[in-house]
Amino acid sequence: MNSQELTVARRYGLLILLTVLIVLASTHLTLTISQRPGLPFSINVVNARTAVIEPIPGIPLPSALRAGDQIDLAALPRATRIAIIITNGLSTLSPRQTYMFVIRRGNAAVTIPIRTERLNAASSVRAFYWSTLGFNLLLAAVALLTLWRGRGRAAAGLALWAVAFLVAYDAGFVPSHGVAGLGLMLGAMSLILLARVGFYVMAESMVGVALSPRARTWWRASFALLLGLGAIHALGGPLAFVATGWAELMRPAYGVALSASYLVPVALLFVSYRRAVAAQRLRLRWMLWSSVLFSAGIFLSNTPIFGFFTSTIAQRFTSALAIGGFLYAILRHRVVDVAVFLNRALVYAATTSLLLGLLALLESLIERTTLGRGASLLLEFAVPVGLGAALSAVHRRIESTLEQFLFRRQYREDTALRGFARDCAFVTQPDNLLDLTVDQIRLHTDASWVALYECTPAGFVLTRQRGSRELPMQLDLDDLVLVTLRAHATEVDLNGTPSTLGREGYVFPLRVRDRLLGMLVVGPRSDEHYVADERELFAHVTHEVAAALSALRTQETEERAQASEALLDEARTRNATLLELLRAHGVTLES
Repeated sequence: MNSQELTVARRYGLLILLTVLIVLASTHLTLTISQRPGLPFSINVVNARTAVIEPIPGIPLPSALRAGDQIDLAALPRATRIAIIITNGLSTLSPRQTYMFVIRRGNAAVTIPIRTERLNAASSVRAFYWSTLGFNLLLAAVALLTLWRGRGRAAAGLALWAVAFLVAYDAGFVPSHGVAGLGLMLGAMSLILLARVGFYVMAESMVGVALSPRARTWWRASFALLLGLGAIHALGGPLAFVATGWAELMRPAYGVALSASYLVPVALLFVSYRRAVAAQRLRLRWMLWSSVLFSAGIFLSNTPIFGFFTSTIAQRFTSALAIGGFLYAILRHRVVDVAVFLNRALVYAATTSLLLGLLALLESLIERTTLGRGASLLLEFAVPVGLGAALSAVHRRIESTLEQFLFRRQYREDTALRGFARDCAFVTQPDNLLDLTVDQIRLHTDASWVALYECTPAGFVLTRQRGSRELPMQLDLDDLVLVTLRAHATEVDLNGTPSTLGREGYVFPLRVRDRLLGMLVVGPRSDEHYVADERELFAHVTHEVAAALSALRTQETEERAQASEALLDEARTRNATLLELLRAHGVTLES
């Protein structure tokens, strides 16, 4: 195995390992989320030595406790301190564990044993479960998408962020206690800090060349400083509390330090949005506002201004919405380079299957609840027909909505280029036809450049180009692209075909029967790959343009032949007239 094969094997091995980790984490969270044990109250640290008990909505407090009871943090046993660290770190305590809490009431101190229990009764807890489940499933989708189909540093940064966050959140649902639980919680917090690094890498890569080296250094230094402050709060604060009972760094006010590191990548995305051209702003807008929403959720989690439990639920819901925005921006607007697309035929087939399943379910329910065994054959026939007619209108409405929501750009591109392919036969001049072809392809595809080569006696010559890419003015007849076009008469991916045209874009033949009239070269897009449907559309356009061009060339040839024949006829007529005049004057011409 050579070095290149070894590198590929290692890469796929790492991808498979991370995929297994993502699947296991998502599965474990899904199976355990409704059985999460913990303390039956929330703990709000108010100063370095004191915390206050806050009830969880819908969960009764133990009989020995009252809302607002003050916990003497310095007097707690180490096991109880670790339990508080695990709970405040959004991790899970082991079930059926008892912890001793020292409660101050006036000048007296009371030690009360508290046993962990499963918190699955209250509607507020169920809201926490469902919001967390939705957040993690969406995060898993982003992680798998960017891992397997992402390209470039932006996709790698987003993958690091999603994977680290997902594993850290799933680790929070592993029941633990004692020093092992503390280590697990600190490991999860380290992954959350690592996720911020991935998020910053994604934002910086999206800004790209808009940053000067000096500005890039300044942004990185700012991010490193804020990340360091967050690490002190997330890791140093718990360790100091467990070791000494000093809980100052665990106060909610210091949670801003852990949230602040997200301000740098959000600011970077804002800078990129301000400097982007109009065509790119829609894509960046989704990413920017999703980042703002996600950062707001992180702030609510780290600084629980609405109370610990309510702020946590709000963070889960806002984060789930933000991840949904990220996923939509990736799939719909290609904000990072991912080689994936939503196939319309696949989506419509899935929609049809779901509606057929719904039809079968409704028919079965109606037969069981309404028709019974004594129903007539006509009624049994009319019910599925009526349901089918009703669901047919629903089906058309769903397809129209999907077309507008998911495939608007592709739909407009398809409509415009098919219309041009249909009408190009009515163009009257070959030069106008070639101009319109490159203009329409460039306009409706956002290709970085489009070029057209024609077959001339001197070879294949560049006759039309839109875009700033420098292309050869003439191609050798045995260029590999031309050899492939002559051999297979199909599209050619320049990435896999060495050519003087470069390694980016696709080539489509202008071919009529066995005659190659020229070729259309379509450069890459900056934000999205060309899917199979689009390439088939380009092939259809070039076929129709080739037919129209061949007809115009044939018409030109016929017109030139007719003009030559007319000149010959005119010359014959003049010669005949001249001969008659000569004969009339008695002049005889010898042969």
